[in-house]
Amino acid sequence: MKVLIVSSEYSPVAKEGGLGDASAGLAPALAALGCEVKVAIPGYGQVLENFPQSVTIVDKVRVSMGAYNLFADLRNLAPFSGVDTYLVCNDSMFGRHGIYGDKNGLFGDNHKRFVFFSKSIPALCSATQYIPDVILGNDWQTGLIMALLDQGFMPRTAGVFIIHNIGYLGYVPPEDTPVLGLSNKYLTADGLEFYGQISLLKAGLAFANRLVTVSPTYAREIQTTEQGAGLDGLMRKRSQDLTGILNGVDFSVWSPEHDKHLPASYNMDSMGGKAQCKQALLNELALDSTLLERPVAGMVTRLFSQKGIELVINALPQIIEMGIGFVLLGNGEAGYARDLWGLAQAYPGAFKFVEDFDEALAHRIMAGADILCVPSLYEPCGLTQMYALKYGTIPVVRATGGLADTVHDVDSLNGKANGFTFDAFHPGALTYALKRARDYYQDQDAWKNLVAKAMDSAREYTWDKAAAQYLASFERAIEARKFS
Repeated sequence: MKVLIVSSEYSPVAKEGGLGDASAGLAPALAALGCEVKVAIPGYGQVLENFPQSVTIVDKVRVSMGAYNLFADLRNLAPFSGVDTYLVCNDSMFGRHGIYGDKNGLFGDNHKRFVFFSKSIPALCSATQYIPDVILGNDWQTGLIMALLDQGFMPRTAGVFIIHNIGYLGYVPPEDTPVLGLSNKYLTADGLEFYGQISLLKAGLAFANRLVTVSPTYAREIQTTEQGAGLDGLMRKRSQDLTGILNGVDFSVWSPEHDKHLPASYNMDSMGGKAQCKQALLNELALDSTLLERPVAGMVTRLFSQKGIELVINALPQIIEMGIGFVLLGNGEAGYARDLWGLAQAYPGAFKFVEDFDEALAHRIMAGADILCVPSLYEPCGLTQMYALKYGTIPVVRATGGLADTVHDVDSLNGKANGFTFDAFHPGALTYALKRARDYYQDQDAWKNLVAKAMDSAREYTWDKAAAQYLASFERAIEARKFS
């Protein structure tokens, strides 16, 4: 089976969040199942600079943008993990630094950039005479591809669309709808129209042959008014075509036994290195040395409301008072950062805020902390809690989306206990969950047993299991395409 994965991110080439890791994990796992997999991403300016050895396959392929044309070049980047990776290049669209924006904010023409990217895919497939059996699109940046397939482009190719986050709708201003190249029937409420606007995400949701989202619980949640972002009706209508498949983890990158970023390695059979990692983290961040005998909670996140940052800000005085140290690494909204800096000044030695995206420090926090805090308002899948399990760092999470599917409370009766969960999106609920974790930590024999269970449970979350489920969705999409 020929599978073309189309994504705006692909680690390590271009990554801003979990989408890059998910695309990079799934591609080789599908190849291992016998699929002929190729990946196409935009040729961002920094990617072309970082990979000057990329080779042009075809150039100057015309892509209609309504009243004007643009031209796409296709470059063969290199095989990553055995998967051929291609760059869709156009200097006016992608010849700049940043995936979605730069230090000045999001690019104002993102909708045009990803309309061009989506429309270039059928054009480039035709120019190279490459006809995949399935195009796997990811989030709003590729949603238009599904509508183009439905309109008649590439009639032998099925479309499967992954919803990584239904909250990002990919709006196109009404005056720019001509660039879509769709007939009027696609611009109605049954198509891309969304409360008077046009949504590229909705193009994927309405017209893909099969839909996938990144956890079973999130697949149910997006069919509710609370978490459906206004699209819950469409999700209920398409529920028979929707599958929730947990993302996997690349344990060749996230493993305390082989992690190049750690001062000491460890595994389930030899845990001494974890204590060394905790000591090194306390030293690196100038935290109180007495925390070596008390629990330290870590959080590696973006500073957005989705991630429950306000819960942490409001609960932190009580968390510190309970004797728990706290480390938070992340960047994002300036208001949250300002509040966190104020708390860092108020609680020196107990709370450390690092306003940055630092991959190496993220690994050191994952290994050096005792607890990982993930208090998200919603979380389609989440990866950090699965990393934490592998590192023997006990997750304390709000039971939503993929967090509910991967973290099982110590009081649950399913025999899978590996962390602590809470339900209410409230600072008091987070505080109480951390208090329960602190109390558990005080019985070191019980804590060591929980750590062992957590590390053992991580093996459930691999890409080979996810890939097998994707393959089943591809087969159903191909069958549906035959009769569409």
